[in-house]
Amino acid sequence: MVVIDPTLPIMELLKMAADNHHKRIELAEDEKRELIALLKKKAMDELEYGQEIELDTVRLIRRVTGAVGVYFT
Repeated sequence: MVVIDPTLPIMELLKMAADNHHKRIELAEDEKRELIALLKKKAMDELEYGQEIELDTVRLIRRVTGAVGVYFT
């Protein structure tokens, strides 16, 4: 079982999301929702407006409007 800890840095959370996307780890649906929500919250707190972080196939974007999106390619 994967522990989604709110104290983990954004890059660790992005790696967890990418690993789940590539089926390297298995997350339950509620764990996926929790992970995405935590990524969005951390992006609101830590990223500047217009800043984007990408790791593997996951992009975390804080738009200039303040909206945050998590995208998988």
